[in-house]
Amino acid sequence: MSLQALKQYIEQTGISQSKVAPLVGVSTATISQYLKGEYKGDVAAVDKKVVEMLDRQADKAKDVKSDFVETPTAKDIFDVCAMAHSMADINLVIGEAGLGKTVTLKQYAKTVDNVILVEVEPTFSPKVLLVELCNRLGIVPSRSNHDNVINIVEKLKGSDKLIIIDEAELLAYKSLEIIRRIHDMAKIGVVLAGMPRLRANLRGKKGEYKQLYSRIGFVGDLSDRLPEEDIGLLSQATIGTAEFNAKLYKASHGNARRLNKLLRGVNRLAKLNNRPIDEAMINKFTQMLID
Repeated sequence: MSLQALKQYIEQTGISQSKVAPLVGVSTATISQYLKGEYKGDVAAVDKKVVEMLDRQADKAKDVKSDFVETPTAKDIFDVCAMAHSMADINLVIGEAGLGKTVTLKQYAKTVDNVILVEVEPTFSPKVLLVELCNRLGIVPSRSNHDNVINIVEKLKGSDKLIIIDEAELLAYKSLEIIRRIHDMAKIGVVLAGMPRLRANLRGKKGEYKQLYSRIGFVGDLSDRLPEEDIGLLSQATIGTAEFNAKLYKASHGNARRLNKLLRGVNRLAKLNNRPIDEAMINKFTQMLID
């Protein structure tokens, strides 16, 4: 049963044996032998792993899959990016976690030419930042930060590119200064996006970073929650009805990430039980969400 189910899954999805093996939790050689009926090991154990893997994949298929929704907030973020791009300014996008900053910035980078999007990690030092920019620009990184800055500037001059730095609040002051210097020398637009503390990082504790903060053009401040209209549009795009918009706005606290988690749970329960979404389902998963 599990062998035939796995063969059917591979045929339907077109997935290779080398990719299905780690999903099952065995080696590629084991999967190959198993599919041929030649596996000499513990077949029952592999059967069990296959069944569990197929159940997980079937469960994932019930998950919410929604396209990008152009909400009023998303349009505002697009405007901030477009102004930085056309005016070669440094602009900010600031807001609490879960408001859709990253999703929207990725959409902008996907749909607009000449955009470089860098997603900062907590491990980003000035060196790592410069190497990342070099790699994105097709430059062989140097061991010298100074040489990397010069090479990046030369590559960017006259390119009309926009650099978007997401989660920029994770960058140390020196890294932010490097971005400012690249902006000044290359005359290209920059968008720094992140949590509200990004604004404080750019100012300095005592306002000592005036040279950096004075470069900021426009700020898109999303505050701590999305408008009710945004949540309504996101909800309707996901579940196909506006019937529960008010309830979902209250349950989500105006947070797109919280809304997505809620809708994923509700949608999964509805599909498992083959019944339409109702208030009881929303109430159930609202209680399960962490505050």
